Amino acid sequence: MAEKSDGKSVKKFEENLAELEAIVRKLEGDVPLDEAVAAFERGIALSKACMDELKKEKGKLRLLVDDLNKITEEFDIDAE
Repeated sequence: MAEKSDGKSVKKFEENLAELEAIVRKLEGDVPLDEAVAAFERGIALSKACMDELKKEKGKLRLLVDDLNKITEEFDIDAE
């Protein structure tokens, strides 16, 4: 498990997604209302955590693509 600088352990994206999928499967079955509400609440928190991680990674990818575009613009393949 990954850890932040404050020492608290943080689940990785894949672990959060797996837990979210398990909650969805559980909610597709016959679940008492109080358990369903608690599972739904946990699912919302996991969904937010996954979206935050995706947004962070999207930003990293965008920076990498921008850098690649700058490099390819500088290296003009069609120049004679």
